Amino acid sequence: MNLQGKRSAGWPFWSLVLLTGCSSSSSNDHAPAGPQDISQVIYVGGTTDEAILHLLDATAKNDPQRVLDLDSPDLTAPVAKDSPATFQFHSLGPSTRVPDLRLGPVPQSSRWRRSWHEFVDLVSPERIAHAHGAAFNGTAYYLVFSDANAKQKLQVFTSDTSYVPETDAWQSLTTAPQPLTLEITWASFEANDIPQGSGPFVGGKFQFWIE
Repeated sequence: MNLQGKRSAGWPFWSLVLLTGCSSSSSNDHAPAGPQDISQVIYVGGTTDEAILHLLDATAKNDPQRVLDLDSPDLTAPVAKDSPATFQFHSLGPSTRVPDLRLGPVPQSSRWRRSWHEFVDLVSPERIAHAHGAAFNGTAYYLVFSDANAKQKLQVFTSDTSYVPETDAWQSLTTAPQPLTLEITWASFEANDIPQGSGPFVGGKFQFWIE
């Protein structure tokens, strides 16, 4: 389902929390911490719920060449609460961005994988309750804002390298116990799936205050 710029409406199948991913991970990797609820995720830039499920169901690699740097806001001072801040970031290392399948011919192997995915999706029971939109291709970032008590206040899944909270989301952050933490996980996708070597990666964890 493609819900650009809006919260997921939620339906029985996808409203279930995501089960913990693979438990065999090294100390440098971040495995899923437990059941994760995606019912309140905000989707931006063509991202999909199928794609985020693949991201959350995998172990995020802690690769120094895949970390992100936060360009704004300035974390050396409190962020002004008067208007929503722009959270902008960039990669410090090489990108693993996969080709956008919509911009050129689809390789035969990818075409076969997509056909199989579409067939399984077509015959699945969930298809009856939900008509899927276009699959997501490209790089996407999962932003999680948490308060001082480690309670998630805002979740965003976006294909952009910047995000400006809407008024209600910003209000939720400004009234939350301070300081806040922004954690970013990212990956590159092909037809909602994550090809080998394309993530997910630990982008970084950033602490800030709103005053």
